[in-house]
Amino acid sequence: MAHSRFSPSASKRWMACPGSIQLSESIPFVMDTTIPAATGTLVHHMVEMLLKDRLENVTLSDYWLDREEEIDGFNIKVTKQMIECAEVYVDYVKTRKEELDGTLLIEEKLYIDEISPECWGTGDATILGKKANRIAVIDLKSGKFPVDVEDNPQLMIYGLGALARYGNDRTTMELTIVQPTSYHKDGKIRAWDITADNLVEWGFDILKPAIEACLEPEPVFNAGRDQCRFCRAKEICEAYKQYEVSV
Repeated sequence: MAHSRFSPSASKRWMACPGSIQLSESIPFVMDTTIPAATGTLVHHMVEMLLKDRLENVTLSDYWLDREEEIDGFNIKVTKQMIECAEVYVDYVKTRKEELDGTLLIEEKLYIDEISPECWGTGDATILGKKANRIAVIDLKSGKFPVDVEDNPQLMIYGLGALARYGNDRTTMELTIVQPTSYHKDGKIRAWDITADNLVEWGFDILKPAIEACLEPEPVFNAGRDQCRFCRAKEICEAYKQYEVSV
């Protein structure tokens, strides 16, 4: 399976620490999925079944509750919370599709070739709204760490990809995070609007230079709690070692 070199889901890391890309690539790839990540993958499988109407005459609970699945080497038992997470997301996506009188795209590949052909991702749900010239990108988060939607680079990259293919300079991009499993002051469903002009400006003024910084022969390393947390190169990173000593 092809992978995006500049993965949107890791964009906070490589935008903060340009050196992390090349250093990570120097390490032989091994599957280092965690149990929460594997659980999230399973919840996404359930969402896809619901959105694509693959369940006939049974509920999600009927089919999935207490079932065990092997995901990336972990045996995951489906809980009521996982099912509720999937249902909350699907209910919102279906409601928003009706409100926007839109076309729903599921697991759509979203590319931003004008900025970098090596930066692309897969949107959980993308709605091309007929009303108000609006495109909604709706991302499911199943983890316990609350994720902010405003100025979220992962969603902005997805938004750029959807805008490039389906929008125009008058399109409003509606970026949404649905995260039923974590407390956030703004609730479980958080949406943020950005104009096409402002999103494109961010893409070329912020995102493109960040990608170019990662491609420098000697990229800068910038260690910190957030960007280092899930970096698989931190054990061989001198900047991280110095950061550990300083804190």
